[in-house]
Amino acid sequence: MSIKKSLRSSILLLAILPVIIMAILAYIVATMKYAEINAENTRQMASDYSYGFSSRLEAQVIETSALANSNDIKSYLLEKINAPDVLLNNSSVYYNSIQSTINQISGNFDNNVNYYLYDIDGYLVISSSKDSISDWTEIMMEPISTYKETELIANSEFTKDTIDIVCPIIVKDETIGLIRTNISADYFGHYLSLEDGRENFVLDNNNSTLFGYEITSTEEEHLINTIKEAKLPQVSAQEKELNDTFSENGGYIYGYAIVNGYDWIYVVKEDTSSHTQIVSSLPLLLLAILIVVSFIALQISQSLATRYTEPILDISEKMQAATDGHLDVQCDTDWFGEFGTLSTNFNNMMNIISTNYNEISDARKQLELHQNELQINYESIEKIAYTDALTGLYNRMAFYKYASEILNNSSLGKKNHAIIFIDLDGFKSINDTLGHDYGDLLLQAVSDQLSSFMGEGDILARNGGDEFVILKNNYKGIAELEKFLETLVSIAVHPFVLNEETVHITLSAGAALFPQNGLSLTELMKNADIAMYASKNTGKNSYTFFSATMEDEVNRRNDLIDILRNAIENNDIYLLYQPQADISTGEIIGCEALMRLNSPIVGFVSPDEFIPVAEECGLIDELGEWALVEACRFNQRLIDAGFKPLRISVNVSTAQLRGSRLLSTIKSLPEKTSMPLKYLELELTESVLMKNFEHNLALINQFKDLEITIALDDFGTGYSSFSYLTKIPINTLKIDKSFIANISNDINDAYIAETIIKLAHKLGITVIAEGVETIEQLRILQNQMCDVLQGYFFSRAISEKDFIELLKINS
Repeated sequence: MSIKKSLRSSILLLAILPVIIMAILAYIVATMKYAEINAENTRQMASDYSYGFSSRLEAQVIETSALANSNDIKSYLLEKINAPDVLLNNSSVYYNSIQSTINQISGNFDNNVNYYLYDIDGYLVISSSKDSISDWTEIMMEPISTYKETELIANSEFTKDTIDIVCPIIVKDETIGLIRTNISADYFGHYLSLEDGRENFVLDNNNSTLFGYEITSTEEEHLINTIKEAKLPQVSAQEKELNDTFSENGGYIYGYAIVNGYDWIYVVKEDTSSHTQIVSSLPLLLLAILIVVSFIALQISQSLATRYTEPILDISEKMQAATDGHLDVQCDTDWFGEFGTLSTNFNNMMNIISTNYNEISDARKQLELHQNELQINYESIEKIAYTDALTGLYNRMAFYKYASEILNNSSLGKKNHAIIFIDLDGFKSINDTLGHDYGDLLLQAVSDQLSSFMGEGDILARNGGDEFVILKNNYKGIAELEKFLETLVSIAVHPFVLNEETVHITLSAGAALFPQNGLSLTELMKNADIAMYASKNTGKNSYTFFSATMEDEVNRRNDLIDILRNAIENNDIYLLYQPQADISTGEIIGCEALMRLNSPIVGFVSPDEFIPVAEECGLIDELGEWALVEACRFNQRLIDAGFKPLRISVNVSTAQLRGSRLLSTIKSLPEKTSMPLKYLELELTESVLMKNFEHNLALINQFKDLEITIALDDFGTGYSSFSYLTKIPINTLKIDKSFIANISNDINDAYIAETIIKLAHKLGITVIAEGVETIEQLRILQNQMCDVLQGYFFSRAISEKDFIELLKINS
């Protein structure tokens, strides 16, 4: 193909190809984004609507329980108990009050909820409905006296298309009657309504639909069975509350979620046919654009190909003539732009070549004469470049060159090699105490020792600093390699004498095997380095073979560091709030803000894992400041919403106490969050305080000057010295949950808890019991006069939205 045609085709291809690629990518991205958005919207809608559905249902459970505990209703039914032969009627003094109450409540819900009162014999005595309702004995087989707690009845013969809440009326542990609340689908409003392109319905724990919703197809029935059986295995109720996913089926998307507090499934059926039509029209639009771009590109490529190829062909012809020996050939210099300049330069070049041809020939002869001298100089320079000046060993560059050649030549064979990474333990302390001159002498002595152990074909190099690297060439077996490593480590048996100074050192070594642990030198060096650090972490003066587990641990830590660097920006980090309640009244008086990490990359990460990593890599200050600001803003939002001011507790780590950054951050909180500092409590552990006691004590006193309260967390698991309680100006002492867990079955733990509480009270310190999970633990702590409860018995750590709902109920 000629250069003109080739250039024209290339220009056309370069113009059209990006358009084709962009069109395909645009279609793929639009389709995937559409599916992702639809799925996420449907999944979120199922989660939100299921919460609304369960909230409305729970409201009726509470309303029914309140009616069952009404004094008027109990007094009215006791008339039947006191006079069994008397039928209850409207002549009772309580009748009108009860009738008015249930009529009013039913009216509040547009008569979509009706209430029925049955006496102990099952007779209907009062109802809010005008419809004909049978007595209890006609609709249910069980006597009323057998009911001892509230039950939810759905899909029975007398509750078709409705749900019933049955609550016994109990006086002195005896059931004297029954309240039945009948709820229709209209009560739930849009949570069960049929909207354009959407249907909402509920499956009970028997995989049956509630409120008469009908499954429209066999395919839909199969999908629902799949949701129930495959997607929701038999797990605990707490785990089911977290389940939230979706499935695609034809022209519909099904989003579903567990109904909070019940073994029911809330399903949203979303019609996606209209959106699919929009996406399917994209290829036609993209094709039209491609045709227009192709036509324009064809015209432009034709013009450009003609413009640029003619000068090139002329110069090519003249160059061929020059190649044939016609050194006087000249090009036309009238071409436009760079081609004219190129032609002029070509002519000048030919003039120079023809003029200086003899001189160039002489220079070539001189170069050939000096070739041997240049080769000798090159070898001398290479030796200098590849030698470590201090030890005389190969340097890092030389090791990479020669070791790579050996590994590449062995990649197709069956030879076994090992890369060994060596580091001197405590080398820095020798430099610091004796000086760098002694450090250099030690490196030279170690180099001599290591060199004496090298076999034929082995490569020893100084990697830099106090690190050495060895290629063990073609070892016979693991036993031979282990013996070699033991020999290397053994140089620490005898001390080194340097200018009459005796120096003791040890070595840590790590080995990576070729080809088991990697095929490239870079990979083997990295893995040997990981194994060497494993030796240091397990006590030093030893060697370790690399394993995949080591790399997984390093990769896991590196992944966590990358995630933590952007955790705030990506919303991977968030706060949960665990309520703290007055142990005698149950009133919520504060909460503890707890940091959590949930990343799309590694999933949920325990604070016990990511907090130490954040401290090691220096990110804990940023995360801790974010937690302080977020927690205080949350507390101020509660105050602004009209709730009683609470004490918000935030944990502080060891790293945050260094320097004055934490103090500056806390001083800026009122300006950033508007929350007074008197509502802030900082939680510190005993082990954190003791690491730099004098500094930390001074810092705590400055916090106290700002009206901040101080809590001593996990008391009993650290230093546990009671003398610290008199030295540290704390306001709150938190008994560790390890003591609380056994106070109901271990008398010793109960005695310890009681002693701590009494001592703290004598010192004017408030006591919080952590990890309270049972009623027995609560009763013991109440008897011991503990002040505050924190634990699953009252509430687990919850989100801001759930905490506000809990506050409303608690209020």
